[in-house]
Amino acid sequence: MIRSWRWPVVVGSALTIAAVPLVLRVLPVGGEHDDAAALLQRIVAARGAAYSGYAESTGALALPVGDEFNDVSTLLGGRTELRVWWRDDDEWRVDTLDPGGERSLRVSPSGSWSWDFEDNRATRAADAPAGTVRLPRADDGLPPALAARLLGGATGAQASMLAARRVAGRAADGLRIRPQDPQSSIDRVDVWADRESGIPVSVEVYGRGESRAAMSTTFLDFAPGRPPEAAISFTPPPSARVRISSRFDLVDAIARFSPAQPPDVLRGYPRQDPLAGTRGVGLYGSGVTQLAVAGLPGRRARSLDQQLQLAAGSHAVPAGTAVDVGPLALLLTRPDRSGIQWLLTGTMTPLGLSEAADELLHGQGAPS
Repeated sequence: MIRSWRWPVVVGSALTIAAVPLVLRVLPVGGEHDDAAALLQRIVAARGAAYSGYAESTGALALPVGDEFNDVSTLLGGRTELRVWWRDDDEWRVDTLDPGGERSLRVSPSGSWSWDFEDNRATRAADAPAGTVRLPRADDGLPPALAARLLGGATGAQASMLAARRVAGRAADGLRIRPQDPQSSIDRVDVWADRESGIPVSVEVYGRGESRAAMSTTFLDFAPGRPPEAAISFTPPPSARVRISSRFDLVDAIARFSPAQPPDVLRGYPRQDPLAGTRGVGLYGSGVTQLAVAGLPGRRARSLDQQLQLAAGSHAVPAGTAVDVGPLALLLTRPDRSGIQWLLTGTMTPLGLSEAADELLHGQGAPS
C-alpha cells in the first residue's frame, strides 16, 4: 500500500467501526405494536425475566442529604454506570462503576455480598425479606426495576403508544403512561421494551411541566436470557477485609423503633401492609403516585430540619419545612402533640403533601 494512502484508510476504517453503534440506533424499526394495553401486559409479564447488560442511569434530583446518603444522592441526582447479570429476582449481581473502581452487590437466596474493589472490603448480609422498607440502591436504577415500580397498578386506559426505537442495537417498542391521579407530581413515564423479550430497556420519568426527564435509565448493551451462575457467585479474595452486616440503617431504625404509628389511610390511600415489627414507616399509593411517611424522634428530626432549611428550593409551609426536587417532594412537619415530627416524601404534588401533613398533625399518626 502506498504510504500516502495508508493513514486515510486507517482513519476511515476506525470511523466506520465507531459509527456502527450510531447506525444501529438510527436504523428504522418496523413491525411496531399498535395496542398499548397489550404492550403493557407484555411488559408486566416480563417482570423478573433473566437478562444481562450494561446500563447508564441519570437523575436530576439533587436531594438535600448529608454524607451518610451519598449513594442515594448519586443514584437520584447524578450519572451512574451499572453492569448487571440478572438470573431471577432472588439471584443477581449489579456492579456500580466509577473512576476509582467498582462496587458490586451480589444477591442469592442465602444472602448477599457487597464488594468494594477500591477499599478491598467484602460485606456479608442476610437476605432482606421482600417488601422491606429500605433506602434506594444501585439495582433500583436499572430499567426493568424502575419500570416495575412505576408501572405497578397502571391500566390500559393510562397507556398510549410511542414510536419504536433501537436500544442497545435492538428493536424496542415504546409505551407512555400518564397518571390519572390529580395528586400525582408525575406527568408521564415513557418506557421502551425489548421487542423479543418484553423486558424494559429504557425508562424516562417526567415531572409536571418539565421538559427534561427527572430520571432516565437505558441499556447501552443488553442480552435477554439467563446468565451463568459463575457470574453471580463470589468468594472474597484472601487479602480482603470481611465483615458481617446486620443491615442496620436509618430507615430500618425508624421502621422498628419509632414511637409513632402511621394511619391506616392517608389522603384517601390505604396504607400498604406493613411487615411484622415495622411501626414508624407507612407506605401509601402505587405506581407513579407513592408516598412514604416516617415518624422521627426529636434529635434526628432537628438535624434533618437544619439540612432542609439550607437546601435549594426549601420553603416554609404551615405544616413545617418543604423542599420540591422536580417531581419528588419532601416535607418535615413541626412537632405534633406527642413531639413527633413527620417526614413525608414521594411523587405527590406540594398541595397533596401539605394536606397529608395536616392530617398527620391533627392526630391520625399519634403513638399507639
